[in-house]
Amino acid sequence: MKQLTVYKASAGSGKTFTLAVEYIKLLIKNPMSFKNILAVTFTNKATEEMKMRILSQLYGIWKMLPDSHLYMKEITEKLNISEEQASRQAGIALNSLVHNYNYFRVETIDSFFQSVLRNLARELDLTANLKIGLNDSQVEEEAIDQLIDSLTTTSQLLQWLINYIFTNIDENKGWNVIGQIKSFGKNIFQDYYKSISDNLNKIITENNFFDIYIKELKEIRSNAKKSMAAYADRFINETTKAGLDPNTSFASKGKGICSYFKKLKTDDFSDDKCVNNTLKKCLDSAESWTTKTSPDRNTIISLVNESLMKLLHEAETERSKQWKLYATVEVTLKHLSKLRLLNKIESKVRELNEDANRFLLSDTQYLLHSLIKDNDSPFIFEKAGCQLEHIMIDEFQDTSSVQWQNFKVLLKECMSHGSNDNDTVNNLIVGDVKQSIYRWRAGDWRLLNNIKEQFPSSKEQVDVCSLQTNYRSEKNIIDFNNAFFTLAAQYEYTRGQEIGLDSSANEIKTAYGDVKQNARQGKAQAGYVRLTLLPNENYNDTTLEYIESSIDEIIQSGMPLNKTAILFRYNKLIPIVADYFMEKRPDLTFISDEAFRLDASSAVNTIMLALQLLVHPDDIMSKANLAVIYQNTILKKRSECK
Repeated sequence: MKQLTVYKASAGSGKTFTLAVEYIKLLIKNPMSFKNILAVTFTNKATEEMKMRILSQLYGIWKMLPDSHLYMKEITEKLNISEEQASRQAGIALNSLVHNYNYFRVETIDSFFQSVLRNLARELDLTANLKIGLNDSQVEEEAIDQLIDSLTTTSQLLQWLINYIFTNIDENKGWNVIGQIKSFGKNIFQDYYKSISDNLNKIITENNFFDIYIKELKEIRSNAKKSMAAYADRFINETTKAGLDPNTSFASKGKGICSYFKKLKTDDFSDDKCVNNTLKKCLDSAESWTTKTSPDRNTIISLVNESLMKLLHEAETERSKQWKLYATVEVTLKHLSKLRLLNKIESKVRELNEDANRFLLSDTQYLLHSLIKDNDSPFIFEKAGCQLEHIMIDEFQDTSSVQWQNFKVLLKECMSHGSNDNDTVNNLIVGDVKQSIYRWRAGDWRLLNNIKEQFPSSKEQVDVCSLQTNYRSEKNIIDFNNAFFTLAAQYEYTRGQEIGLDSSANEIKTAYGDVKQNARQGKAQAGYVRLTLLPNENYNDTTLEYIESSIDEIIQSGMPLNKTAILFRYNKLIPIVADYFMEKRPDLTFISDEAFRLDASSAVNTIMLALQLLVHPDDIMSKANLAVIYQNTILKKRSECK
C-alpha cells in the first residue's frame, strides 16, 4: 500500500463512507491506534457526523447489527479476518475510545491548528489568557471608524481619502466612500494579501509611487483608446475616399459593420459589445459587407478585398489585446486608491487586537506558516502534542493554499514512517473538485486537481483512485449527468483551447475526468429528468402554472410531497410561488423560512404601510410601496412593476 491514497470522486460515490471504513480498519488492527490518527474535515457539523458514524459503526460491528453489515463486510474482506474477530476488536476499540475521548481526534482544520497555536503560545509571544476573535468584519469596521475619527488636517490618510473621493466624483460615483473602504478592507484577512503585505507596504511608502503609477496607468488606457480609434478613422477615410458613406452604404447601414468601427471609439470595445454575427460574417466574406441590391455592391466588394478586409482583421486582433489592457487599467484604478489604505487598516486592527488581548482566527494559518517554514517542522507539531502516524482529510477540495502548506509538512512526516501493509491505508485524502464551494475563504480546488504535483520527489508514494459507483441517485439521473457533464466539460475544454487558455482547459479536463458514474448493481431503470427553459426570473402566471402542473405530475406518480423540494435561484422568488399556491392550491402544504416571514406577507406589509400613512399622510415612500403591492397582488401586474 502506498503512503498516501487520494480518492477523487463525484457526489454520492461513498467518499465519506470510505474514510470511515479506513479509520475503523486501523482501529480493528490496533484498538489503541486512535491516539495516532488525525481525521480532519471543514465544518463542526461534518465533524460531529463523522464522530457519530465511527462510534455507531464500531458499536454496530461489535454487536453485529444489520445496519453495520456493509462496514462489517468491507472490513473483514479487506483485513481477511472473521466477523467474530472484527466484533471483538471493535468492542475493545470502542471501549478505549470512550475512556480516552480526548484522544479521539476528529476535528475541523481550524480547531486543529488552534490547538497547535495554543501549545506554541510561548514561541509566538502570545499570552496564556489569549481570546480568539471570530468576527473579522466587526474588528475591521471598528478599526476604520477609529481611523476616520482620528483624522487631522495634516494627516496623510486624510489626503488619501480626499483623493479617493475626488476620483469617485470624477467617475460619477458618490462622495461617501466609507462603505466601499470597509468592504475592500476585508482583504487584509485574505491569505493572498498576508503573503504580500510586507512587500506591498514597502512599495506604497515610496515617495510619489502612486502618482507615478497612476499616471502610467492612465497613459496605457489613453494609448489603448487612441490605438482603436485609429482603426475607426482609417475605416472612415478609406470609405469616404472611395465615394461611399460609412453610415449608409453598407449592409444594415448604421447597424451593420460600421457600428463595429463606431464602438472602437467608445469606452467599451469589449467582446460583449463588438463581437456579433455581423462581425463574424464580415470577417469571412466580402459579400457580407453589402446587399445584393445595393448600387455600390461592386465598389464595396472591391474595396473590401483591397483594404477593408485586412483592416477589419487587424482591428479585431488588436482590439482583443487593447481591451485586456484597457479593462485591466480600469479595474486597477478602481481599487488603487483603496489599496494604500490597507496598511493603515491592518495596523489599526493589530492595535485593537493587542489592546483587547485578542487573536483573530483568520490569522492562525499564516502565523503558523511563517513559523513552520523556517523551523524544524516535526518538532513544532510534537511540541503541540501531535504524535501522529495517520492523517485523513475529508472535503480536501476546500483546503486553502496556506492550510495545505501547514498540513503538507505534517503529512510528509507521517508518510516518511508509514507501514507497508497492503490491507490498510496509511494516509488518506478524499474530495471532489467539482464540489469546491469555499473559494470565498481561499479554498483552492487546484490542490486536489494536481495532487501528485504537490509531492514532486515522492510521486510514486501517492495513489490516486476514483470511486465510480453512485449510491445516492437513481439510474436515469446518473445517465443524464454522465451525458450532460461529459459534453459540457468537453465544450469548455475545446473553447479554452480556441481562445488560448490551454492550461485552464487542461485543468477543466482533469477536474471532470471522473464525472462518469455507474449505478448500483441490480438498480432498476428509475428516476426522471426534464429540462424546460422558463421565460425569465420574474415569475409570471405561465411559469407558476407550469410549476403547479409539475407538482401535480409528481403527486400522480405516487411520490409523497415530504420527499419533494423546490429550489430557487433567488430568495425573492419564494414568496411569489408560496402566495400563488396559498391562493390557488390550499390543499398543498409548504415549508419555507423565506415564504412565511412577516416581511414577505403582502397582507402584513399592506397593514403596516396603511398604519404608517395614517400617522404620516405625506410619507411618499409608504404611498409608493403601497401602490406597488396593490399592482402586484390586486391588479396582478407583477411583471410591469420594477
